[in-house]
Amino acid sequence: MTKHTEEFKEFVSQGINKEYFIGIGNPYANILFVGKESAIKKNEVERMSQYLKNANEWRGYIENNSCEILNYPVENGHVLRAGWGKNTWSKYQKLTDIIFEKEMKPFHVDFLENVFTTEINDSPEKNTANADKTGLNERKQLFKESKFIQNFPVVVLACSNYIRNNDKIREIDKIFGVKFVDGKQYTSANWFYTHYSEDGKKLVIHTRQLSANVKPELLKDMGQIIRQHLDRIQLFNNN
Repeated sequence: MTKHTEEFKEFVSQGINKEYFIGIGNPYANILFVGKESAIKKNEVERMSQYLKNANEWRGYIENNSCEILNYPVENGHVLRAGWGKNTWSKYQKLTDIIFEKEMKPFHVDFLENVFTTEINDSPEKNTANADKTGLNERKQLFKESKFIQNFPVVVLACSNYIRNNDKIREIDKIFGVKFVDGKQYTSANWFYTHYSEDGKKLVIHTRQLSANVKPELLKDMGQIIRQHLDRIQLFNNN
């Protein structure tokens, strides 16, 4: 049985009223992964329907003090199977395996036990270039105001230029209450930047979308930084 917090109940309640996507995974994990948008084609009616029902499904879990399935095999015919090793969820799985020093299970998802995932753009699209990005600012404001989102001690913004921190615009600083500390670049397309709250309890990493040609070294280094942070604030649990 899962006893849901008031912060999460509020986030879900607003999601139903305002018709926004909540996310997938363990809402009481210490790690939040934020992607660009769900990679769903316009003609994938069943998957789009599932996406749109997300908030209502969470309401059901709250009413029953339960949660969705967080551990399952990616079997033949599963939507993730064909692109496994290149798609975002397989990269999320790899990163989480590194964080918790776990052995990789071929074609298997269990990272959701230790992570909650959501999207910074609430407009599904298979190809990022064609995505409707008009709702980005509203979504960012939601993240800033949500106690549920703000409570995560680790946030990985794997959404590239959908959120910005530069000489003129400091979106990450303002939304998450952090400041830039360090960065690492492997190639022009492989990089990440670390940001910490003033009290050192929150780590926000900004990086590229985790899919396709993301370098293994990037995942390894980010995983080590996340593990060290959780250990330092005494929240690391090696499952």
